[in-house]
Amino acid sequence: MDGTSKRNLAVLMYVLVSLGGIVVDIIVPSLPSIQAALASNEALTQWAFSAAILGFGVGQIIAGFVVDAFGRKMPMLIGCIVLILALFISAIAPSIDTLIGLRLLQGLAVSFIAVGGRAAIKDLFDGEEYLRAVNWITISFALGLTLSPFIGGYIDAHFGWNMVFYALMVWVAMGTGLLLFMFTDTHRRTRFSAHFVTRSFSEIVGNATFRRVALICGILYSILPAFNTVAPFLIQTTLGHTPIFYGHVALLLGASWLVGNIANRFFFKVPAEKKIRLSMLLSLISVACGLFYQTLFGLNLLALVIPVALVVMALGVLFPLCLGQALAPFTHLAGIANALVFSACWLCTALVSFLASGLSSISAIPLLLMYAILLSAVALIFKFKR
Repeated sequence: MDGTSKRNLAVLMYVLVSLGGIVVDIIVPSLPSIQAALASNEALTQWAFSAAILGFGVGQIIAGFVVDAFGRKMPMLIGCIVLILALFISAIAPSIDTLIGLRLLQGLAVSFIAVGGRAAIKDLFDGEEYLRAVNWITISFALGLTLSPFIGGYIDAHFGWNMVFYALMVWVAMGTGLLLFMFTDTHRRTRFSAHFVTRSFSEIVGNATFRRVALICGILYSILPAFNTVAPFLIQTTLGHTPIFYGHVALLLGASWLVGNIANRFFFKVPAEKKIRLSMLLSLISVACGLFYQTLFGLNLLALVIPVALVVMALGVLFPLCLGQALAPFTHLAGIANALVFSACWLCTALVSFLASGLSSISAIPLLLMYAILLSAVALIFKFKR
């Protein structure tokens, strides 16, 4: 494959990988609208968000073995088709229970697309070139997280929450067509068997560094989704802002992640340990300042959003560093390794989002306290990594 073809295919894979974040996050500004339309309560409506996270986390465990055993293209195409059908039915869902089930299915389906895309990137690049590609993977995913709530807020405000699912369905259909005609699968398939599954799982999970880094990635990854679990009600219901306004807040936070990713790429030669220490220090100081202000003066939008934006920016530096460390030793099991680490990320995110759904939607202090605990846990893991 020549350089141009490789770059074009890599761009397509980055776009498809970003669907994971888009599918999960695009409905966030619509949660209050969905609650009203389907006559639900706040906690149950939040599960329309959390169910997709859970499906994405569980699905990636299965998808990793499937894409290594049966190739990248066919599982991705099947995932696209199932996702299109689930999005269409979600737009006409008669109840919140039905919508939650469909969101779980959407998470499962998009897991095959994301895992296949990340594994295809590993097939295309290796060495330092792959570490740079990992940063582009996180940037593409961040773009999905950044733009989807922003666009979803506008769609909800002007056309209703149902149209959010229809618009995403069209986008996935376009990606499916490009995948069908542009991608020729070159992966050497592995015979799928119980021995293959247990041997691969044992090799990866038995690696102590992998376990430690996967746990760190999971905690870091849960920060922004935890915000998206609580903040739509905090900002829209309690503070009285619109879905469009919330979309702008989500855009700012996603842009903060992108700034961190780009900074990591710009300072590629700076030692990883130094970047980790500075990023963790910035995160902890930001949360402490936010807690101090909110405790003294009560709920304030800027005192919530600015500290969280700084934390997210620091995580944009940290996450690709940790991800590269987790995946680098397993070039022969690329699909399974990336599936397991991202599955850990999203299962951790599902747990944190579930806990966040019980937090107050009239005060930012519980959310910031949760952030302080999570970041302190990461700092301790880094400190006592041996």
